[in-house]
Amino acid sequence: MGWHTSHCSLVNTAMAASSYLIISVPTRPSTKPFRIGATVPHMTNVPIPVAPPIKSTRILVSVLASALVVFGVVLYSGLPNGNYPPIWVPWALGGLAVISHLLSRTLGFNLKPVPAGTLPTEAMTMAGAAFQASTILRFALSESVAIIAIVLSFAVPPASWMTYLIGGVLALILLAVNVWPSTSVISKAQQQLDRDGGRSFLGDALLGLAPGTSTSAVIRT
Repeated sequence: MGWHTSHCSLVNTAMAASSYLIISVPTRPSTKPFRIGATVPHMTNVPIPVAPPIKSTRILVSVLASALVVFGVVLYSGLPNGNYPPIWVPWALGGLAVISHLLSRTLGFNLKPVPAGTLPTEAMTMAGAAFQASTILRFALSESVAIIAIVLSFAVPPASWMTYLIGGVLALILLAVNVWPSTSVISKAQQQLDRDGGRSFLGDALLGLAPGTSTSAVIRT
């Protein structure tokens, strides 16, 4: 009888313990599937804006023109004499500037025309490359006036920075008229590129626009 009582006590104790374990087991929290696209909406590839080609061309011309100013500062420091050169020197530099201007308007704008029927994207690439090469040529023609003025500053007595000042100012004027990618310069170049019936879309190419926009028509007129 005592054995039966102790056996029942053990059974009851085991059942109570099992009930406690069942109740005390923590439930597993529910989780949602992790989706990168949903939880991180801002992780997208944003295209980097590209500067139009005309901006880089203007930067290039500005840097090259600033070199002429630097030459003047150096000569002003190295040649303290500021006497006016002989009368023939400014006349010679003026005549050289006229020749440089005429060569820039003819040889500098003698661009190979875009053939008729060329695809717009290909035509824009050809026109951009031709305009870039033409810009460098026109700059070299304009800069020649300043280079000759540097030589005359030392070779013609009295050695004076005033000689370079005359040639440097003339060179900067030529750069502003024939080299800086203004509306008139782009229009003249585009007319040469389109003279055989093709469409170069030079204005659109320099401004980074799609071919056939109103920009080409505006620049062309």
